[in-house]
Amino acid sequence: MALKRAFTDKEAYGLTQRHREIGEKYLRKHKTAGAIPESESMKLYELFMIGSTFQELDQQFDQHELGQIILTAALKGWCADRDKMMYTLKDRVRSKVVKSVIDQVDFLTTMLQCTNAQHMQAMRKYILDPENNIPPTITPKNIKEYKDISETLYKIVQGATPGAKGKVSPMFDALSPSPQQKQRVKEALDEEEEEFDPQAFLAENSDVVE
Repeated sequence: MALKRAFTDKEAYGLTQRHREIGEKYLRKHKTAGAIPESESMKLYELFMIGSTFQELDQQFDQHELGQIILTAALKGWCADRDKMMYTLKDRVRSKVVKSVIDQVDFLTTMLQCTNAQHMQAMRKYILDPENNIPPTITPKNIKEYKDISETLYKIVQGATPGAKGKVSPMFDALSPSPQQKQRVKEALDEEEEEFDPQAFLAENSDVVE
């Protein structure tokens, strides 16, 4: 059986070319038995998983050679484990961010609904009969507040309508039919055209044509 002289692609995953050369040089000299025993490598593994480099581990654990640390990492799949952990953490963070945004949007829209329900009736009454109703407390008190409301309304309308130069607003984009839906509508229209018989139509409506 031939002696192992190089890492497989799986073992070399995540290694730079230089690190691979150092690790394989140590492998050819000491064989796979040169890897750090499991009981001694756990601390190095933990530090590697939280971001320590091979050079930092070599400096901190001077009883182990750099090639021995790289050999151990390659044979045990440390780089792959660290990537898996990072992807898992990213997914968790992304999920929490999405949930946080949804919760905030839900809270703010609910707050707006409460405010609308609270003041809408009073504003309508005042508009219909301003002499016999007190002005609503939510109305603007000066030109700056009026301007702020106008600008907010403009932004809302601008975000809900198609823009210039073919730009589509997020709202219209969300409400637009998907490509699959458009294709189904096109196919249905094509079927209707194929089924249309002009002669049969004229025969059925001959009294109108005459």
